[in-house]
Amino acid sequence: MSSSITRISFLYVALLLLVTLLMFPKSTSSLQLIYNVCSNDTMFRNNSRYQANLDTVFRSMSSNSTTNSIGFYATSVANGTSDAVYGLYLCRGDQNATSCNDCVKTATATDLPKTYCPNRKVAVIWYDECMVRYSNESIFGIMDDWPTLLLYNVDQGSGNRFVNNVNDTLNNLGNNAANDPSGKKFATKVTTFSSSPETFYGLAQCTPDLSTSDCERCMKIAIGKLKVQEGSRVLQPSCNVRYEIYPFFNGAVNSPPQQAIALSPLQPPATASSPNTATKDSSASGKRKTGARVAAIIVPIAVLALLITLCTYHLITSDFTTAESLMFDLGTLLFATKHFSDDQKLGGGGFGNGTLPNGEEIAVKRLSRISDQGMEAFKNEAVLIAKLQHRNLVRLLGFCIAAEEKLLVYEFVHNKSLNYLIFDPKKQRELDWPTRYNIIIGIARGLLYLHEDSRPRIIHRDLKAGNILLEGDMNPKISDFGLAKIIKVESTEDDTSKIAGTYGYMAPEYAMNGQFSTKSDVYSFGVLLLEIISGKRINNRFHTFGDGDLLTYAWRSWKDEKPLEYMDPTLRDSCSFDQVLRCIHLGLSCVQENANDRPTMSTVVFMLNSNSAISALPPPRCPRFFYNSSSETSHVTGYDQHSKTRTSSIL
Repeated sequence: MSSSITRISFLYVALLLLVTLLMFPKSTSSLQLIYNVCSNDTMFRNNSRYQANLDTVFRSMSSNSTTNSIGFYATSVANGTSDAVYGLYLCRGDQNATSCNDCVKTATATDLPKTYCPNRKVAVIWYDECMVRYSNESIFGIMDDWPTLLLYNVDQGSGNRFVNNVNDTLNNLGNNAANDPSGKKFATKVTTFSSSPETFYGLAQCTPDLSTSDCERCMKIAIGKLKVQEGSRVLQPSCNVRYEIYPFFNGAVNSPPQQAIALSPLQPPATASSPNTATKDSSASGKRKTGARVAAIIVPIAVLALLITLCTYHLITSDFTTAESLMFDLGTLLFATKHFSDDQKLGGGGFGNGTLPNGEEIAVKRLSRISDQGMEAFKNEAVLIAKLQHRNLVRLLGFCIAAEEKLLVYEFVHNKSLNYLIFDPKKQRELDWPTRYNIIIGIARGLLYLHEDSRPRIIHRDLKAGNILLEGDMNPKISDFGLAKIIKVESTEDDTSKIAGTYGYMAPEYAMNGQFSTKSDVYSFGVLLLEIISGKRINNRFHTFGDGDLLTYAWRSWKDEKPLEYMDPTLRDSCSFDQVLRCIHLGLSCVQENANDRPTMSTVVFMLNSNSAISALPPPRCPRFFYNSSSETSHVTGYDQHSKTRTSSIL
């Protein structure tokens, strides 16, 4: 009996685990970053008093979030002085302590001080779960509606059908938040309007340090900025409001809960009983035996059924990217790009942009018609590339093979390429130092993904400013990695007689001997990093009072600790002296002549996010390998060293 019950108990636990897995098949990051705003007008130096005070505020907020029950906390250091720091966090009112703590710790440990707002005295960051804010001036008890972030669903849908009811409902919701008896200044509402079949879900929240009148005033401002769609939200430092036609907050329901059918816990084994109850116990024991036999049959069947369902679900949701699913019709692409008209051209390299019939904007790369690459190999490579997903990689949407045409279809990135801004004396002013530093970090992360996290491993072989595209928020995306050599996971280097790359960016072992590895890309990244700092191209003569080129002069600036002489003059009002010097050091380490002396991209990413790790790198030697070539002859694609003729292919 005991062993039978043990087996059934085990199956019962397994059943519960399977149900849990079925409901939550794949774990995703619990935090959803929405937006951040960092002031460019107020910067602080590394190791300054302000940084020490900010670190103290961050530690205090992180520590408090582990025990805070209302999801709000405000603290300050050195009140009233020039180095004063005031900080607060606000977790969404329906979040539990664990979720709140995770959000606050992520913001204060990495995202604000290292990733998004390094060396800023004023910043605010919003996640779906919390907001974290700090300033060099007091922000406590002050209603602040700037900066404001408006988000809304593009599809208007049924939003217009309950437009007359939205404002009244939201105003009531805002008043409920302002007068929340719990003191959290948080309120939610679920209702259905007679004019619409959809259910309305609303949420409003103020920071609890506001007075009731200030909270009401903040809510009116926020509600006035909302856009009546199928969903919309406004985020402000002192309050936020949101509504959707689907449940988005904990506890949001629009119908009575369905009756749940669950297995009851099995009874424990019978214990010794008095003679008077022997018959009754015997009868109960018999019933338990019958129940155990029935359960022993039914439970395994139920478990098997759940296993089959679970496996089927995961098979359905798995990535089944195939060549057929990525194929585009040639006529569709020609119509979208107006037959690759000059009006639709995106710089060089055979790119054209257009809009698909569904409204999606695309960029189409037209490959050379004389490519000798086989159709099946081309398809296989396209499928592999399309499976790569990273926020710092341009996404390949598909391809087209028709007649002699071979086309690659990419997502459209609006801000063109980095070289369009970084090398233009007028446009480069749009990229201050914090923006450039974030671009550097993004490129490093994308390259690290290609080298270590993608399957198969990819070596880019032509990383340069022209292959870095910028989104509207200046997030960088690496492009043209679809034309790189794809390496098997177990391989770390290779060699080729066909050189595909751009002179100046190519590592010496690759340009001279055709030998490439991840360290070849590290070299290209180092050149690109030094270009971003200086705003000058690698093939420019940088030093007018000697024979130094861009890399040599970077080394001299680092050695003499004179980064201001090397960097783009437009950065002087926004840069961190120590950060620029560290980046020059890192860039020079990446362009060392010996590949073994260069760091890996994982080391690069770590050092970009650490204030002290750069000391672990040895002092760089003066670079000796440099292409002194003109811009007209610097770019080489598929140069065959043996035949001395140009070829072109996807690899």
